[in-house]
Amino acid sequence: MGRFGLDRTSFPEFLAGVERYEPDPEDQQPRAYPGYPRVELPGVRARFWPPLDRVLAARRCIRTLTTRLPSRSRLARLLKISHGVFASENRGPCPSAGGLQAVELYLTPLGDSWLPAGFHHYDRAGHHLSLVAGAVDAAALSAAVPSLADITGGALVWFIVGDGERVQRKYGERAYPFLWMEAGHLMQNLCLVSASLGLCTVPLGGYLEPDVAGLLRLPASDAVLYAGVLG
Repeated sequence: MGRFGLDRTSFPEFLAGVERYEPDPEDQQPRAYPGYPRVELPGVRARFWPPLDRVLAARRCIRTLTTRLPSRSRLARLLKISHGVFASENRGPCPSAGGLQAVELYLTPLGDSWLPAGFHHYDRAGHHLSLVAGAVDAAALSAAVPSLADITGGALVWFIVGDGERVQRKYGERAYPFLWMEAGHLMQNLCLVSASLGLCTVPLGGYLEPDVAGLLRLPASDAVLYAGVLG
């Protein structure tokens, strides 16, 4: 596990660091982009079908995807149920280390659709998309995410990003394993909710972190944790 691992000698120091942490209300606030162009999304209510066991049994990764972007209402449901705010302290479907809510979701459409071209951030608290960066051509996106070469089609690309500074303040170097776990929780949600809507999210591991960070205009303390494609 290298420097991220815990053993009997390193655990006391880790625990002491956690105990020294002084909570800041801002550490639980979802990221927002005030003043950026918005794409409003319709409201979403939880539904009680299809049963979760059927969704789990049906979920598969496929290599040929539709290029048609989901409707505004379907994309709104996918975003809200996967990563929305449902409780106090901005809690939602993803387990979050220390309740810090440090994982953010970005996306970019792959073709012409109702969603403006460019890179969007899902505002969990406001339930809307913020256009944070302009579009790039297909070659530039493929260069940043080489795994896209293994997929035919696709309607949009997901990027899961972690706020490293927020988690490091409490957990030190252990922050990054926690962020990777949280990113996995969110990607699983995207996969399962996609399947429940008759769609498919394919997780992608081949992406160039510095290139993606540049496309999304991320602060230096952020970590690009995961990518995926929806169709």
